[in-house]
Amino acid sequence: MPIQLTQFLKLLTSLLVTVFIVGGAVQLLATDPYLAFEYGKASFPPDTFGYTQQQRFILASTNIHYVRDHLPGDELSKQFLNGLPVYNPREVSHMADVHAVFQSVLRIWQAALILLIVLSFILWKKGERKALASAIQSGGVVTFGLVLSIALLALVSWQIWFNLFHRFFFEEGSWLFDYSDTLIRLFPLKFWSDATFAITAFGLAGGLLMTLIGLLGKRVLAERQA
Repeated sequence: MPIQLTQFLKLLTSLLVTVFIVGGAVQLLATDPYLAFEYGKASFPPDTFGYTQQQRFILASTNIHYVRDHLPGDELSKQFLNGLPVYNPREVSHMADVHAVFQSVLRIWQAALILLIVLSFILWKKGERKALASAIQSGGVVTFGLVLSIALLALVSWQIWFNLFHRFFFEEGSWLFDYSDTLIRLFPLKFWSDATFAITAFGLAGGLLMTLIGLLGKRVLAERQA
């Protein structure tokens, strides 16, 4: 295989490793088990406006399934509790935006996973196994550094990071709500700070694991050639 092509595939594989790890961490958080884990924490704030834990979990779970699954577009607007709509029009509109963003991220993650498998197979079959191991190692290092940098920004200046994140994905002001609105009652600030910590933990662990896998692969290949 031409060295230029090998280098290109190596670089692309490294980038795909990062997308795979970070995207995978996001997928793990948008699940019922994580929601149950988060709500079950003693430090998680109760709803001061009257939702029971069971009501809160059911509503939040439906919200998450709406975002990640192919539920009808009016799934949230038709939800009522005690004869009143659970979400106001602004909340429904925002969650439609969240759904669109999450589905885009999901498709990118799925495409990255497939392409990562294909490129790894090509490099392996073409005898570029050292390049593959090096790409996995580089991808792990890049992931570790990227996730750590973002985590440090969130730690040093949470509000700036939180605002920048939302401004990147959503229309200005569309994600701001009152404390009495359902979305804030289901997903308070504690939820998002814990989610950031969880993604950081998964991302750092994934980056470290890929780095070690790459290093081990290079060592094994070097011993076989010796």
